[in-house]
Amino acid sequence: MATILFVPVGEMEFVPRKSAHGAKLGSVEIADTDPIRRAMIGFAPVFAGIALIVGAVYFFSSNILFFQNNNPYVFIAVSLALVYLLFAVSNTMFSSSKDMEGTVEILITLLIIFGAAYILGFRSPLAYLEKILTKEFFGIIQKSTIFLLAPIILDLSILGIIKLFTGSRNQRF
Repeated sequence: MATILFVPVGEMEFVPRKSAHGAKLGSVEIADTDPIRRAMIGFAPVFAGIALIVGAVYFFSSNILFFQNNNPYVFIAVSLALVYLLFAVSNTMFSSSKDMEGTVEILITLLIIFGAAYILGFRSPLAYLEKILTKEFFGIIQKSTIFLLAPIILDLSILGIIKLFTGSRNQRF
């Protein structure tokens, strides 16, 4: 995203490391830039992660009959690949606190601008919303919400399994 916004990019790290504040899964150095581009770069992993999760689950659910009727090994391989993709993307798509620098100022500025416009009587006609908010749109939102439940269920399942196997050893008498 930084390259698309013409922000110079420095050194990139892809290998996870321990740091003073916890685990660091990787990083990209970017040059100093304005708060708007900085916020867009900071939010990019979240939007890309959501798009990947929804797209992968939609593709799998749309083609599940094809995978089931094909070879059972193909179905198992695709299912395992989907589970891995959901786990990897959903646990690494969140922005760090460094990525979110400047977003509070942007949100406060936008709230002041929109609040002042509302107080001064500027109103947007809502007729265009009828063209956007259709049954198809709400169907897409509903399916996307269901698809985003997949990584949550996966993470809760893994957490439950870990607690099941380690819970009895950590209890104090």
